[in-house]
Amino acid sequence: MDMPAICGLQKLTLLDYPGRTACTVFLPGCDLRCPFCHNYELVEGGAAPMMSWADFMRFLDRRHGLLDGVVFTGGEPCLQPALPQMMADVRAEGFLVKLDTNGLHPDGLAAVLSAHLADYVAMDIKNAPAKYARTTGLPEERNDYIMAQVTRSVAL
Repeated sequence: MDMPAICGLQKLTLLDYPGRTACTVFLPGCDLRCPFCHNYELVEGGAAPMMSWADFMRFLDRRHGLLDGVVFTGGEPCLQPALPQMMADVRAEGFLVKLDTNGLHPDGLAAVLSAHLADYVAMDIKNAPAKYARTTGLPEERNDYIMAQVTRSVAL
């Protein structure tokens, strides 16, 4: 399976994984168009790759004893078909795994959870249900669909 390139890496975070030392991996692509997005260069995949998955795994191998875990974020990491394999690779190295998601991919989230690939999941809820599409830069007529997906993810 082709692994996506990593478009950003925070080598150490004391905030993104509560109570743990971690690094944060930024993956490209997002299905939201939030006007307030702080990672806008990742949204349409326009951010330049900074390292390959193999290079990241070499980086991680040198962080045993320094990091507790890895945070997968984006964009929206659940858009990446290889995400479960990436998480499995990190877990196999003995690190904890956290997933940051927008909640629009409940099937992908369910697959990650059922395979016990994430130790922690954070979901970014953007606004009240009636204003969700407008807040996330999507057409109003998609609001019911968006909320159905987010509601399924929250239930997981």
